[in-house]
This record gives sequence, C-alpha cells and structure tokens, in this order.
Amino acid sequence: MDLTVVDLSAYLESEEGGVEELCGEVSRSLRETGALLVKDPRCTAEDNDRFLDMMERYFDSPPEFKRLQERPQLHYQVGVTPEGVEVPRSLVDEEMQEKLKEMPKEFQPSIPKGADRKWRYMWRVGPRPSKTRFQELNAEPVVPEGFPEWKDTMDSWGYKMISAIEAVAEMAAIGFGLPKDAFTSLMNQGPHLLAPTGSDLRRYGQEGTVFAGYHYDLNFLTIHGRSRFPGLNIWLKNGQKVEVKVPVGCLLIQTGKQIEWLTAGDCIAGMHEVIVTNRTIDAIKLATEQSRLLWRVSSTLFAHIASDAVLKPLGHFAESPLASKYPPIYAGEFVEQELAMRFTSRKNMALPILMFVFVMAGLVDQGQGSTCASTFFSALVQLIPCRAAVIPFSPIPPSEICCGALKALGQPCLCVLVNGPPISGVDRSMAMQLPEKCGANFEPCTF
Repeated sequence: MDLTVVDLSAYLESEEGGVEELCGEVSRSLRETGALLVKDPRCTAEDNDRFLDMMERYFDSPPEFKRLQERPQLHYQVGVTPEGVEVPRSLVDEEMQEKLKEMPKEFQPSIPKGADRKWRYMWRVGPRPSKTRFQELNAEPVVPEGFPEWKDTMDSWGYKMISAIEAVAEMAAIGFGLPKDAFTSLMNQGPHLLAPTGSDLRRYGQEGTVFAGYHYDLNFLTIHGRSRFPGLNIWLKNGQKVEVKVPVGCLLIQTGKQIEWLTAGDCIAGMHEVIVTNRTIDAIKLATEQSRLLWRVSSTLFAHIASDAVLKPLGHFAESPLASKYPPIYAGEFVEQELAMRFTSRKNMALPILMFVFVMAGLVDQGQGSTCASTFFSALVQLIPCRAAVIPFSPIPPSEICCGALKALGQPCLCVLVNGPPISGVDRSMAMQLPEKCGANFEPCTF
C-alpha cells in the first residue's frame, strides 16, 4: 500500500476556502493509516542533506565526547541520549505484549533483545513559556563544542519542519470539522524537539538488528525527513505492517498519542519500528563504495502540545462514546507518565497514579524528616540510566552515569520507588544496593 502524498503548496498558496477536499484527504489519511507523506516547498532535499551531514559527523564522534552533552537529570529531554538507554515500549508494556502475540505472523514486529541500539540528540525548537509547571520539559538547549554551524543548522531545519507540521495540523483540524486553529493554538510554546537518532552501521549493520523497537510516539505529530538508510516499518490502523519508502523531497508525518487524546481515539498513535532490512544492507554497500560515514541518522522532529495546556477531546470528539477513555490531563503530566512507562508495566499504573498525588503534595515522608520533591514518574525517569543495573537475574555494575543520576535523585525519592508499587523489570533488592555500589552516603530506606 502506498501512503497518500499531499503537496502543501496548494494549501499554503490558497486564500480562505477552496481547500476543503485537500484537508479532508489529510484527516482521512491520519485517521485511517496514522501516516501521511507531504511535500513542502519550504523543506528541500538540500536542507535535509545539510542536516544529515552534520549529524553523521556528530554521531561519529567518540562516545566520551558525546556523553558531555548528556543530561539524564532532565529526563534526556535535551542533549544526547546514549545507545542502550531508550527502552522500547514493547519490552515493558505487558498489555502490548499480549496484543503482539495475537497479530498475524507476517505483521508481527521484530522483537528486540534489550534497549534500543541508537543514540539520540534532543534539540528544542521554538519559544518556551517563561512560567511553567514543567521546567524540566522546557530546559535550555545543549550545544556541543567543535560544531560552529550547530545552532543555525538545527534551528533552520527544526523551524522548517515545525512549519510543515503546523500546516498539516491546520488542514487536519479543518478536515475533522474543527476550527482551523484547534490544534495549532494548543501547540503554541510547546516543547517541540528536533530529535535525530544515530545508529552505528559498522557495529550493528547485520540484517534483522533492531534499532528502535516497536513503539508509538507520545507527542502530537512526528515528522521525518528522508533517511539515507531505509529500515522504517509502520503499522496502519487496520494492523497491516508497511515498509515506508519516503520519496526524495518528501516528509513523513505520523500520529502521536496526543492527537489520539484530542480526537478521542478517532486517530490513534501510529506504531513503528526501525530495523536493518535487505534494503538497508544495499544502502550500506553503496555508502561503503562511496566512502561515506556508516551512521543511520533519522531526521526526526517531535511536535508537542504545550506542557501547561490540557489534553482532552476537542469539539464534537467530546461527544464520542470513547471520550471517557481520554480524561483531561495536563500535557506535561501526560508526558511524564508516558516516560515513566519505560519502567512501569501498564497493569501497575493505577497505584503510581495514586502515589503521584501524594508526592506532588510533598507528603511522602521517609521517616527522617525529609521528603521527595519529585513525582513518582519523574523519579522513575531519572533512574532510567540504572535500568541495566537493577534488572532481575543478570544485572551489571552501575555505570558512572547511573550513579550520577542516583545521587541527583537523592535518598528520599529512591525510597519512594523501592517502597512503591511493583516496577516491571526491576529487582528491588538490586535497587536498594545502588547507593553502596555508587558510593552514595544514603540512609537505609524504612519500610
């Protein structure tokens, strides 16, 4: 099946009215397939190439250099995320795992053996609010040394892709029978992130290797420029698995969880994975012959609803029978919960939500007169670098990054986690040993 290709020129050049049919095509494609290919005259193939050239050079830098841009204490929402940190949803969401078993064999995703084998760089795009309940989701950007063109290149490509998203968001709103600015007004000052990934094809270029396990994106809409190495598979709303082929000069747009919320499930978050395929192998051979760098870089931007805006079904979607499944929630709170799901299985989510209320109120006391100021979800996300050190059966010693995250988290919040509800894939006894292994002078947790 070929995805719909929409040329945005007709919409951008049109006066009021006369584009209803084109807008209907956009909304239908997002509803029925969760994806859309667009051509935007403001986003050229040359722009994409300039961006990919710089990111290939960055990801080819030594790991110790790249780790200087790491910010685990900010949920990895700015700077670099090392490979082996991002955990695919399909590994921790037990409800999703059951659904995968029921899928026809030909549509089942590849099952990763652990965390994703990709680095990621998060770069904020656009203005942020001066006051917000969610400062960590709106942190200042991180600029690596030795890349004088970094800011201009990231900002230029990021703003162009945001412009394309805004046009699609307006068209989708019109197609859904909502006011033109129904979505874009909520995107204003959102924590939009240009978030390219880099996977080392010299190390992981074997067919079948999973770079990004089966998952959906938690944001509003995701936009991808064309990668130089194929390997992206998406799942349509009917469950069909499709290998994506992005034509030169086109952009791929996918639905995220926030648009699912705003439409009460009329659009659902698009599932996808990135793996090494036979087409990837062919591209690796060609790049080798041309002496090009062997890094698969994704040209990806996550467009978000503003953190302090409320997610809830809009307009006529509020009357949907499914609307009760999408209760009002601050977008920033929603993002924190989704990030925490990397640790917590879905069937244990009710207890963390109750715990969240108490922690937000500063009422979680560990008996030594100290409290945890973070939410349960925020604390979980901060300890993502420690995941390999606390898995059951075969943990590894905590890394320097893990120990830094643990010390930044503090004893009260660690105790909240070990005293809280079960956390999928975490051995509590191993978690309680982290302070000693990291040389952190923590008081023992009380039970």
